Amino acid sequence: MGQDVVPRQAPIDNMSSFEDSINNDKGDNSEFTKIPIIIDSTEGWEWIDKEESEDVFEAYPLRMSYNKYKSHPQYRVIGEEVYNEKGQLVRVVDIFDFNRRPISQRVTDELLRQTYINDYKTNKYNFKKENQIAQNYVKKELKLITSSRFYWSKEGVGYLQQLELDHADDFDILLKIERLNDTSFKLIYGDVKGNSVSTWKVAYLPNGQYKSKIIATRLPLEKIKVRIRVYELKNGKLTIHED
Repeated sequence: MGQDVVPRQAPIDNMSSFEDSINNDKGDNSEFTKIPIIIDSTEGWEWIDKEESEDVFEAYPLRMSYNKYKSHPQYRVIGEEVYNEKGQLVRVVDIFDFNRRPISQRVTDELLRQTYINDYKTNKYNFKKENQIAQNYVKKELKLITSSRFYWSKEGVGYLQQLELDHADDFDILLKIERLNDTSFKLIYGDVKGNSVSTWKVAYLPNGQYKSKIIATRLPLEKIKVRIRVYELKNGKLTIHED
């Protein structure tokens, strides 16, 4: 039996709904949120958001659900990914999550994994002084090694928890999304002042039939400055201004 896959959800009509979702994001503390600059060419792919699709379920040879479009019957749209009839990835529609908020958890998880890998390889906190079991635990958790063996290490658990704390805010503020090609994007993250702090390439790669994997690669910093829309909730009163 194959793995169940979920078809793409219906798109929103325009980005105003996206902005409304940002406007409704209010917390108990001051928050810095914004709508990122989006550079995304959809030329030739407008049909995905304009046409109604047919929901298709197949049980054999693969168990799968997908969206099919009359104008482009050669494609199967699964989630935000477009595959041809052979199951090869040809396009990623976008990298938002299902609520059209940046950015999908799958992408964020890979950005964090690569960040932790860099810390480990550069021996942050001099962790490589720990024993081999601790090393293997961390490497397996970061998918640097594959092994059927079970590893557990108190030191390794603590190390990964510390890295999580170190980078808890690294990917909170997305300043810019730019499509590079059909299956990869450039992301620029910033600080609360709207200054860029990191630049990444996120690429979706084939990982078997009707499957993909994500690889994030840190790029040289692209310096940009973006005006930040700030939502502040103080004494029960919400104010909105730009930094």
